[in-house]
Amino acid sequence: MKKTSTLFAALIIFAAANAKTYTVSSGKWSDAAVWGGQYIGSTIGANDVVIITGQMTMNTSIVVEGKLQVEKGAGMVGMKDLVVAKNGTFVNNGNTVMKRIVNEGTINNNLIMEAMMDIDNKGSIDNNNNMVAGNNFSNFGGKAEGNGGAYFVNNNVSASAKFGSDVKVFYGNAIENGTTSIESSLNLDATLNTGAVVLSVSNPSKIDVSIFSIEKSNDGTNFTLVDMVSTNSKNGVAMTYTDNNVNNNLTYYRVKAINANGSETVLPVATVKAS
Repeated sequence: MKKTSTLFAALIIFAAANAKTYTVSSGKWSDAAVWGGQYIGSTIGANDVVIITGQMTMNTSIVVEGKLQVEKGAGMVGMKDLVVAKNGTFVNNGNTVMKRIVNEGTINNNLIMEAMMDIDNKGSIDNNNNMVAGNNFSNFGGKAEGNGGAYFVNNNVSASAKFGSDVKVFYGNAIENGTTSIESSLNLDATLNTGAVVLSVSNPSKIDVSIFSIEKSNDGTNFTLVDMVSTNSKNGVAMTYTDNNVNNNLTYYRVKAINANGSETVLPVATVKAS
């Protein structure tokens, strides 16, 4: 018994010693140069952590047995599958778009996460912002919860799906036949304030808006999602957001207003140039 315990402890120490954290920026997932010559492959091992800090193009499907995290302002995009294994964890603080998402472990979504086709869930999803299924959402005994998040499903939600009480679910005709619209009376204003840009959206007509998506661009053509902000509707101001990541270049801001039925309206672009 003592030998068995000693062997078990030795295995734990060995696994911990061989665990590794990889921080990768922009490029193709399978490009060894992105990994500094230490390409991890298409499977993230149980003891490994991968952190994406830039814009990663997914040219291969991946399996997460350890932990994969997309940082705020970063993205993971590709027409490939994302599979989170039983003991795996995926944390999305940025923008993730994949072909299909299969979860048997844990997903924590804090910004935008989208499957162009299906989302199959057998594990736990903590969706605190927006999760989109381009086709169907199937929940096979898993949990789909979150803190004020929303699930958008273009077609069907499986009958066995169980959603938390603090999230909204929109699917099928509930999106397509929504009658609530967002008028053009919403106005975006961008101002400089001690090295930061403050965005505010006025809503004098009190139009129904559930959430705002904020995008940023250096050329006015290619925009990157930076955050999602819930409406507050105080004193006629529907949203305020402060961008502290400011340089002296001309910067374009684009805001989309999304209502409870999933319909969105793009507000006129605002530009700012810091001195």
